[in-house]
Amino acid sequence: MRIDLDVPLRRGAWYRVKKLGPVQVVLDVAGDPVEITRTHLDIVSAPPERWSVVPRPKTPSRFPGVSAYAVCPKCGNRAPLQGRPAVLRCAHCGKVSAVAWNERYFQPPETPDVPGTHP
Repeated sequence: MRIDLDVPLRRGAWYRVKKLGPVQVVLDVAGDPVEITRTHLDIVSAPPERWSVVPRPKTPSRFPGVSAYAVCPKCGNRAPLQGRPAVLRCAHCGKVSAVAWNERYFQPPETPDVPGTHP
């Protein structure tokens, strides 16, 4: 997910696409269809090779005790993050992989080019 939304999806998780439309996507979330705007998702055809980082919620009062964590690309196990490690080893499956700190949601939002606004 590219932004925080009030939907039953987790960053770093993989969901099967049931229907892919030009504007909306229907995902299979635990057997239930969930519709979401396509631009809010990163849709890729292959699983990740790096740990996905799930940042601390912007409203931590809604999620007590939840802090930033990483999701293993092999088994989906969650690991708490301490600092900003470049590489992690999964305590569940043993896979060692880089951490995807360069994911789109860590970057500042892109601003469209508007004619006449550049010096």
